Amino acid sequence: MAQVASEIQQRLHSLEDIRHLLRSIRAMSAIRWRRARARLQSAQQYANDVDRQLALATTFPTALTRGVHNARFGGASPAVNRTNAVTEGRVGLIALTSDRGLCGTFNVGVVAHALDFIERERQRKREVKLISLGGYGEKLFCRAGCELLYTEHFPLTHAVSFVEARDIVAKVKRLYEARAFDTLYLIYNQFISFGRFRRVEVRLLPPDLAAIWRSARGSSSDGRPLVPEDLMLGTSPQALQDFLLWEHLAMQVYRALIESMVSEQGARLQTMDAAIANLDERVEQLRLQYHAVRQESITQEVLAVQSNARSGRLDGTARI
Repeated sequence: MAQVASEIQQRLHSLEDIRHLLRSIRAMSAIRWRRARARLQSAQQYANDVDRQLALATTFPTALTRGVHNARFGGASPAVNRTNAVTEGRVGLIALTSDRGLCGTFNVGVVAHALDFIERERQRKREVKLISLGGYGEKLFCRAGCELLYTEHFPLTHAVSFVEARDIVAKVKRLYEARAFDTLYLIYNQFISFGRFRRVEVRLLPPDLAAIWRSARGSSSDGRPLVPEDLMLGTSPQALQDFLLWEHLAMQVYRALIESMVSEQGARLQTMDAAIANLDERVEQLRLQYHAVRQESITQEVLAVQSNARSGRLDGTARI
């Protein structure tokens, strides 16, 4: 009985250590969630500004945007070349996951969506080139037998910067210009509110300029025309368009990285809360079991003392 009580006590000590670890993870996730949430607001504002400038710059018909304005494709820079050609044979896919687990279905949902996307494109006789951002997704894709074109890791303690987003886009640009893929999509968890996110599929390349124009017109609250009459450009429209198009792509990737991080930390917070609640319930059960074992042990000791006392009285009576 004493051995059983000792084992229960050791398990209680182990659960207390686990609880301390879970609370530490939760505290760090809460800090990272608040920091990422603060960065998200500024990133969204800058992304809107870039979209407005891009919508303005692409209203000038150049060789770069001839496919959009004239519904036919020009032979210009690959940034917007084949803008409406979304039926090419090579398709690129960026799947954005975290580097670590302990965040519920956050990663599994993105990987499942990506695998469904790959299967759907294969049925259409299109080859899919996969880019994995996040170590957890890389492991799952490798287990599924997927060939990875490019991978990038984001340590758990690391805050994603716009410089890293530019580096990722630079690598994607080289692959796009080398015609490794003709269209590029991004799948990630979009932040909605604390503990709530949804998986979205976004087309990155070629950019949908018509959607950007609609977004810029919708965000204009004063009703002024998109292109001011007194507009003066200090550089050629085509050079400005090329720069803003890749800046738009970098902002899309950067905003996706931040939204994914906010969603990840929110999911981890919820997972830690559920784990702590289950742990507390288990600790309470073990404590009740420990007290029951101790009470039973005390009762047996009392009965043993009483039995010995009776035996002693009986022996004394027999001697008399």
